[in-house]
Amino acid sequence: MSPRRRPRRLVGAAGMRWALAGGLALANGFALHPASLRAQAESIATLPGALRADPRVRAFHEAYGELIDSTAYRDGDLVFYLRGETIRFQEGRMLRASRAPDGEGCNPVFYPYSLVPLTEPMHVVEPMPIHCTDVLEVLWGATEAEVREHGRGVRFLDHRMYVNELILNPLAAVEQEVDALALTDSVVAAWVADIEITYSFTSRDIAGSPTRSQHAFGMAFDLVPTSYRGRHAYWRWSRALEGDEWREIPIPERWSVPDAVVAIFERHGFIWGGKWARFDTMHFEYRPEILAYNRLLRSVGVGAAR
Repeated sequence: MSPRRRPRRLVGAAGMRWALAGGLALANGFALHPASLRAQAESIATLPGALRADPRVRAFHEAYGELIDSTAYRDGDLVFYLRGETIRFQEGRMLRASRAPDGEGCNPVFYPYSLVPLTEPMHVVEPMPIHCTDVLEVLWGATEAEVREHGRGVRFLDHRMYVNELILNPLAAVEQEVDALALTDSVVAAWVADIEITYSFTSRDIAGSPTRSQHAFGMAFDLVPTSYRGRHAYWRWSRALEGDEWREIPIPERWSVPDAVVAIFERHGFIWGGKWARFDTMHFEYRPEILAYNRLLRSVGVGAAR
C-alpha cells in the first residue's frame, strides 16, 4: 500500500520558528556555554577521585550542566543543587534530600542502552526497575499544574504535541534532519507519512509501576502509525497474546522506526523504547544522560552499552 502523501514543508522552518520563539538558553541537550563548562569543571574538581571518574556523574553533568547550580561532597555522598533543592547521588538513584536516606524502592536511573540497532532481544530484568523521578520533580514540578508551567504546544512532523520547553530545540533539530532525509530516503518518507496520532503530555504513571511516566513531565511522546502491519509494538500487548514468550519475540517481528530516524533522535538526546527489554516501539523520551552514560561506558570498553 502506498504511503499517504502530505504537502511538503520547508525543511525545518516551522520547527525552528517555534523553538526559537521560546527564547530558550539551551541550544540543545548537550551543548553548554563556556562559563557553565568552567563552573561545572571547577565543581567536579572538588569531588573525590572515584566520583569524578564515575560515568553516571559525568553523564549527568554532560546532559544537564546548565541546570545544575553546583555540586559538592557532603555527609559521605555527592549532592547536586538544583533550583535551590538538594539531589543526593545515592549510587545513581538521584534522590531528593527529603526521601528516606537509603532510597528504599528506588533503582538507579542510569541503565544500559544500546547505541547501535538491536539484532536480538534485550535481557528482561525482574522485577521491573523503579526509577524515581525526584530530579524531574525538582526541575519541573510535582503537580500537573506546576509541570504545565514549563509546557509548550508545538507542531512536529505535521502533528500537534504538548511538551516540556527543554526539548523544543532538540525536537526542532530532529524535525529538520528527518525532513531532509525524507527527501532522499523513501523508507523514512513512508514512515513520516504513516504517522497517524501523537501522544505527548499526559499526567500518569508507567503502566504496572508506581513511577510517574516521562509523559507526565512532557519529556516523552508516542508516534503511532496507521497500522503495525501485524508486528509487535508494545510488550504488554504482546504478553497478553504470547504469555512469557513475548520476551523472545525476534527483532524482525517487531514494528520498528527506521534505524536512520532512531539515530537522528539519539543524536539530539532522545532514546527509543524499541531498544528496551520491555519494548515500546512507538515511544521516544528525552534522556540525554542515558546516552551520555552509555557512550562513556563504550569509551572504556564496557560491552553492555554496545
